[in-house]
Amino acid sequence: MLQAASKVVTIADLGDPTVLGAARSAPTTFVDGLITPAFIDEAQLLPELLLAVKRRVDREREVGSFVLTGSSRLGRTQLGGSDPLAGRSARVRLWPMTQGELYGAPVDFVAQAFSESLQSAETPSLSRADLVAMMQRGGLPNLAGILAPLSSPVRRQLMSEYVEGVVEHEIGRRHDRAELIRLFRYLAATTGSLLNVSTVASDLGTNRETVSQRIASLESSFLLHPLLAHRTSEHRTVVAHPRVHCLDVGVAAWAARFDDHSPAHEFGAMVETLVVNELAAQASWSDDIVVRHWRNTAKKRGVDCVLVHPDGRTIPVEVKAAVDVRDDDLAGLRLYRNEVSSCCRCIIFYTGNLTLQVDEGIWAVPISSLWR
Repeated sequence: MLQAASKVVTIADLGDPTVLGAARSAPTTFVDGLITPAFIDEAQLLPELLLAVKRRVDREREVGSFVLTGSSRLGRTQLGGSDPLAGRSARVRLWPMTQGELYGAPVDFVAQAFSESLQSAETPSLSRADLVAMMQRGGLPNLAGILAPLSSPVRRQLMSEYVEGVVEHEIGRRHDRAELIRLFRYLAATTGSLLNVSTVASDLGTNRETVSQRIASLESSFLLHPLLAHRTSEHRTVVAHPRVHCLDVGVAAWAARFDDHSPAHEFGAMVETLVVNELAAQASWSDDIVVRHWRNTAKKRGVDCVLVHPDGRTIPVEVKAAVDVRDDDLAGLRLYRNEVSSCCRCIIFYTGNLTLQVDEGIWAVPISSLWR
């Protein structure tokens, strides 16, 4: 990674056939010829490039000399189980653009929620049409960044080509392509649900091991991201069922064939994914804040996600795709507040326009506060 003060001197895009051809014909010569700090995009297209980068870094002991980006994890899965950059690099997940970034004014609501007291305020409310358009657009830069409006058929085609391209180039022949996309559509249609691999395997008529392998590939290709359970011990966190979201809500909308006529439960699930992804992206800007989920199995209550600060403080979050907050909407937050001592405040996001306290330690916050 580059240090904060570094300035990129060279940008090499392996998506350019000419650049890729030069790098493929002589990887070591190509890397040695780059003036650093250098930015290499689509690095996953040439796995052997990592060995050339390793040789140069080991030889010249350059700190912060390369940034390698791509649409899949670089390293272990590409070079026979070894990772040449282990111990020499830091890995950062690049999330789709947040709504604030798309509007040109990023908002770090997550950091503010831990550092500042919530205050009563008014923010623009969101209509169903607003949210549907936002969720169909998503945050993938090449699609969401298009200023001219896209017709629904064109957008669906572009989303389809994106997913198929990721599946084809990043996962290759390790899985049946059609079955992998079928699994992805299945998970997208239930985005935000607890993942029970046995249930998924049964529904799709395949075996548990195959489903687990395919889900792992979808995660490593940045099509899915799991929310681990928030538990008192790391062991319990690892073994508990995660909640799985599509990494980009626009891709989720495409995969689930979601539109303005979709039923209420699908609309609510998409809104939840929109909010969870906004929070997860913003959390990645902070020092080790993570997003998890919480559920009391015995009482069959939970919250949509939990923001976990490195100092141990937590903020449980519920998402409601409606303009009002009712008393029974607070049941999961109240249970978390009463059972988890690390809780510093609770938040329920809704589509209304007022930030206000609705119960002891519980605040109703407009979804638009995440980017306004």
